[in-house]
Amino acid sequence: MLGTLTPVPAIDAKEFSKLLTLNVGAQQAMIAAFDPMLRASQDARVIAVTSSVGQKPRAYWGAYGASKAALETLLLAYADEMKAISKVRVAIVDPGATATTMRARAYPGEDPATLQTPAQVADAIVRLVSDRFDTGTRRRLAGSARDQVEAV
Repeated sequence: MLGTLTPVPAIDAKEFSKLLTLNVGAQQAMIAAFDPMLRASQDARVIAVTSSVGQKPRAYWGAYGASKAALETLLLAYADEMKAISKVRVAIVDPGATATTMRARAYPGEDPATLQTPAQVADAIVRLVSDRFDTGTRRRLAGSARDQVEAV
């Protein structure tokens, strides 16, 4: 959920709560629900999708950025917890600029033909899941169709 792009003092508390519930709380609930199965697996992977604003705050993106920063912290803590006691590996993927409905709402007037497609991002995530990677890995993909999607 993107939420309303607005100055921090103008963030609507009810919308912010919904944003945090959807962007962070739901992921924590999924980890809790699947944790026993993940730990039992010989090759479990947890992949979270983030945004650059989770690490580099931007004006008017405070609510969304805070949710992505919280998600990253949550997942990296889980990665650290699992490192010594299981084979669960965790990665965070920042897809970059991707032609999605949410992106169109955030950047009206942007030409979606200049952006990578969701299928390109999905292919890069599949490659990541197929590869061996250290738990706690963070990957940034290229953000436009003119760029190659970074090999992961």
